[in-house]
Amino acid sequence: MASLPQSPPPKSSTISTGRDPHCWSKLPLDLMLMVFEILGFADFERAKSVCSSWYSGSKQSKPNNKIPWMILFPEDKNYCLLTNPEDKEKLYKTQHLGDGFAKSVCLTTCRSWLLMHADYRDMEGNIIIFDEKHNLFILNLLTHERINLPAFKSYYHRLGCPILWIDEKTKDYLVIGKAGPGNLVSFKKGDNSWKRTKLPFSRFLDSLNLVYKDHKLYCLNYEKLHIFDFSGEIPLQVTIPGGLYITRPDCPWQLLLKMYRRKGDMVVTVRGDVLFVWRIRVCKTWAFKIFKMGSSKGTKWEKIISLGDESIILDLGITVLAKDVEGMTSNSIYFNANDLVDEYDENELFIFNIDTRKVERSLQFHFKKKDKSLQFVSSSVTISYARWFLPSFRQE
Repeated sequence: MASLPQSPPPKSSTISTGRDPHCWSKLPLDLMLMVFEILGFADFERAKSVCSSWYSGSKQSKPNNKIPWMILFPEDKNYCLLTNPEDKEKLYKTQHLGDGFAKSVCLTTCRSWLLMHADYRDMEGNIIIFDEKHNLFILNLLTHERINLPAFKSYYHRLGCPILWIDEKTKDYLVIGKAGPGNLVSFKKGDNSWKRTKLPFSRFLDSLNLVYKDHKLYCLNYEKLHIFDFSGEIPLQVTIPGGLYITRPDCPWQLLLKMYRRKGDMVVTVRGDVLFVWRIRVCKTWAFKIFKMGSSKGTKWEKIISLGDESIILDLGITVLAKDVEGMTSNSIYFNANDLVDEYDENELFIFNIDTRKVERSLQFHFKKKDKSLQFVSSSVTISYARWFLPSFRQE
């Protein structure tokens, strides 16, 4: 099992020490950095092992990651395990993430940042709620930077439909979530306390979907879609062209819902289109139906059969460009099955290929029926849960 960062590569005796201007070990630093800038994580690790000068040059650059990774949360451990689709059999172990990390739960991610909820537990591991106060913090699992957030009271045990956004350069951040019937709470850098935003609807809040993109919060329940602009001091409701305050699409299998496990998720594409994805599971079989919100006067959702050059990362509610990206499958859905998991599952993370209509198992786990936990096949570590995320190794 590898660790982050990796140890220096062994010295090679095959590298020429002469003055040959064409020798790769004598490549000027500016050209070397240009090479590193275009490499993904796996190729970056290989390149820095070429020789000592390349390893030294790699210290001034970061891998250019464009593909979703898998983050695994070991049971009762203060570290995480990371792996990527380019090298599924290799696990990277983070350094110690704090004494309280094992007793915290990851609510969502934003690149390499995690939004964590610190649970209070008794000696038997049962969660204890003190005055319904929530204790949240933001943590960078690569640099170990930590941002503590003020506690707040909520109707729910945890922040519902959590959203995390953070700017890598300025460290400006925004946290949003559902905190009670008809209410959202938000906290951003510079605030003294949590702000509450009243939702325009109060029904079907259990079905609420939230997605944050380009400083806009998309809110969709069974009744309507509303968009809020969070770029200013106060969230402002955005008028949707064409008046598309419309009911989300019905499940295609509505007459047979009692026989299925299903879940609906909103997704915002690279271009800003709003999608709704029905995910349905019968035993070991997965099915997906994708709908796109109409762009004109109509109030209908259009069924789509292809994402083109994009792929959906369902955990984050977004699409990313996937064409010609090594290690990533275009026209696919990267999703997490832990909310529909049962004894039939052998792992939690999947990739659904829309072209072939087949599901690829991303990692192999053994499902332990006794405590409903997961164990990675190549490790003795028991996994509590896992999720897809987009780590940022570059300091933009």
